[in-house]
Amino acid sequence: MTLKTYLEILRPANCVMAAFGVFIGYAIASGGLAVNMQLVVAMAVVFTICGAGMAINDVFDALVDAKLKPQKPIPSKKITSRNALAYSLFLFQGANIVALLFLPVQSFIIALAFSILLIAYAAALPNFKYFGNWVVALGTAFTLVFGASLFGNYSTVFFFAGSALFANVAREIVKDIEDMKQDEGFKVSLPMIVGVRPAKYTALTSTALAIMFGFVPFFNGFGGAIFAVFLSIAAIAFVYAALLSYKSKFARSQKIYKIAMFVALVSFLSGVI
Repeated sequence: MTLKTYLEILRPANCVMAAFGVFIGYAIASGGLAVNMQLVVAMAVVFTICGAGMAINDVFDALVDAKLKPQKPIPSKKITSRNALAYSLFLFQGANIVALLFLPVQSFIIALAFSILLIAYAAALPNFKYFGNWVVALGTAFTLVFGASLFGNYSTVFFFAGSALFANVAREIVKDIEDMKQDEGFKVSLPMIVGVRPAKYTALTSTALAIMFGFVPFFNGFGGAIFAVFLSIAAIAFVYAALLSYKSKFARSQKIYKIAMFVALVSFLSGVI
């Protein structure tokens, strides 16, 4: 086991995005881009909780990954399940202790609640992907709320969190449709239960809700022209991604969803400028 392995199992790119979400949530709630030590601590807490969630998910998915993704750290023998579990629980504990000691009580409650949710998801929900979709989507939404909790102002962030939630649900459903064959016998996803066409309609509906939630703050006076332009670009990209999924171009649809979500996050931040 090497330091690289311990970093790899955290999937740091995802954790950086989670920390970025905290920054955006704080910026929106506070109305500025100023960085202070409390914000840095909050971003580190979310980075760590996100990484711990990735690691513990790999522990409970080890048998499935051995067949479907043998290159991952545990099935490739880079780290044992036991060590990965201990590492994950250590990170969860450390992040929550830091949140308790250095962040507002509401921030600690959010950190603790989401830590418990991630552990429950890893242990009980992977076989029920239709529930897991919402847990994964909540992960992105809660980073924004967590950032806002430092300032205690949730009025605008609530709508952006809702937008992030529904956009991620849409992408997760599209991914489930694409993965139906490889998930068969291992996991139960929404398209397996309701069929591909209804799952596509659900993704389309979720995409529409994401766009609607994103625009509510603009009509309430948040942001200006730059915000409107970026958000409109994100909305167009979301529509394009949804249409690609409807045409069964699932891999490309997922990529466009990712791009659209990043542009949406940038648009949220631009509204503060």
